[in-house]
Amino acid sequence: MNAQTKPRATSSSVNSDTASQSLSRRHALQLTGLSGLGLMAPALLAGCGGTDVLLRPRVLTPEVKTQLEAASDSVFAQVNPPGMIALISVDGEGDYFIRRGVSDRSSGAPMNEAHYFRIASNTKTFTGAAVLILADEGKINLDAPIASYLAEYNIPNGERITVRMLGNMTSGLFNYSDDELFLEPFVASGYSLAYTPQQLLATAFSHPPYFLPGPDAKHKYCNTDIVLLGLLMEKVTGKSAKQVIDEKVIQPMGLTHTYWPDSGALATPYTHGYSKQDDSDNLLDASTWNPSWGYTAGALVSTFADMKMWARAVADGSLLSERSRAERFKWVDDQYGFCVMKAGYWVGHPGTIYGYNSHVFFHTVKKITLVILVNQALPGTPVEYFSAALRTILDK
Repeated sequence: MNAQTKPRATSSSVNSDTASQSLSRRHALQLTGLSGLGLMAPALLAGCGGTDVLLRPRVLTPEVKTQLEAASDSVFAQVNPPGMIALISVDGEGDYFIRRGVSDRSSGAPMNEAHYFRIASNTKTFTGAAVLILADEGKINLDAPIASYLAEYNIPNGERITVRMLGNMTSGLFNYSDDELFLEPFVASGYSLAYTPQQLLATAFSHPPYFLPGPDAKHKYCNTDIVLLGLLMEKVTGKSAKQVIDEKVIQPMGLTHTYWPDSGALATPYTHGYSKQDDSDNLLDASTWNPSWGYTAGALVSTFADMKMWARAVADGSLLSERSRAERFKWVDDQYGFCVMKAGYWVGHPGTIYGYNSHVFFHTVKKITLVILVNQALPGTPVEYFSAALRTILDK
């Protein structure tokens, strides 16, 4: 999804009747944070490595901090979301936070890194890790066709699409969130409707695939692929995808503030998220809208502290065998691995869901963790502007 017109926040609101009529074709929602990342990122050669922390030049100098603050001011003034917060953490230098705006437009409470927020498509890095761990345990064969596990779903080209192709998004399957009418029932329900993964697949499979899978297939961002990985995890373990991710990834990593919600409710305290759902500048509070349509592609909730830990773990291939680490970082089109993305030396993932737009990345050479949250999303992905500005400075 390409970055859309920069949204502007206002103090007004709209009622549910107006909102229910607002899901236009051009505002058809995608659970993705890919928009603009590759285009806005500096053109760098991919790589990894680094030197001892004592030998690396200091990154967060007073001059750099001044530049980061000024860039944040500039972007915030142009994009004008309710709030934004960025964590920049460099090995040996500690954490540096940049905060702008408010977490709650009603109370005026400032952005707070201790608050919960929806991480959206950053969930994919958890799903990918869990699948690779199950592969290490011998429960999943990455070379096997997905139809050999999930024949009951009659997956288009399922005999040709391997598990690996789902992880690196080269299946060619239709992305269910590209369906222009997909979320109309959700809007009509007051954003409370719960979706099953089977319903998500039914939407996807009602459309022809984008292309045939194969060794020369290109990467095409697709939430459907990750939903199938979730159902695959459930099939081979006999447990829910929520339980598998918790047992295989969240608990071993000690991420005590990361969880899969059972409803639209969020653990408190949380950052409020906002979405503009008509052609005006009015914002709706989307904080408690049901995220079930994200499933293993975008359901998780977390905090900055946990995302800081996870950003480094993703880039390091933590919890994975040497073989699975190689699978994780086998890049397609020099941008997407197994449920992970890179832009230059930055490895991680973006995330977008109603109200929440985030980037969680780690610079593999300079050892910089970058976590950014903007509490406004869809239409538009404002975090892209902040991320591009900050990464341009940090890349120097």
